[in-house]
Amino acid sequence: MTVHLAGVRVHTSQLTLRVAGTLIGIGFLAVGAYAAFGADDAIPALARERTGWFGITALIGGAWAIGVSWLDAELTGVWCRHPRRPRN
Repeated sequence: MTVHLAGVRVHTSQLTLRVAGTLIGIGFLAVGAYAAFGADDAIPALARERTGWFGITALIGGAWAIGVSWLDAELTGVWCRHPRRPRN
């Protein structure tokens, strides 16, 4: 099933996988926000700069995870299962 919101197709098939991807994205957003904005002056300047850039990267990853979870029609290649191990 597809829902149109503000001209964007939001897919609702494979709901469990989409919600799991959204939760992963929210986790990345939380870690990214804390890393980008949580450093205080007690941390050396170089470490603050590194955590800031890590936070920005995590924020982008979180937004990507949430967006792909709902906007991609087929999630088989995005959030995929573990590969099967060969039987001996």
